[in-house]
Amino acid sequence: MKVSEIMTTNLITADPEETIKDVILKMRKKNVSGLPVVDKNNKVLATFSETDVAKALPDILNEAQYIPLVDVRELTSEPIKRVMEIPAYSIKADTNVTEAARIVLEKFRHRLPVVDDAGHLIGLVTLGDILKALLNK
Repeated sequence: MKVSEIMTTNLITADPEETIKDVILKMRKKNVSGLPVVDKNNKVLATFSETDVAKALPDILNEAQYIPLVDVRELTSEPIKRVMEIPAYSIKADTNVTEAARIVLEKFRHRLPVVDDAGHLIGLVTLGDILKALLNK
């Protein structure tokens, strides 16, 4: 089975300059926990997830240690490029699902952007998509 058979193609993406708050609100509206970050040509730069924010909070709070009461609204006004997960490991649509599973497990990723030969985003496959495909074989 190929990734093209299980990938999602109706995607939401983010720009690296968007704020953490705006992207989290966008993800909540679509009920997703992460998304690809693309440039103006739709080339994948990174992925962004709620986990990236959680991992970055200690660093952000440490920098803000001199602020008496840290305002979460201020923290989430940072651009996502500050916390997005780079590099974005991507795969091609003709990749076998078992190979996609290997990459997800080796790279500790919950989602993989699917790109064409020019590196443009065409889909997204998640760990859940892969497990479902493998279990339904």
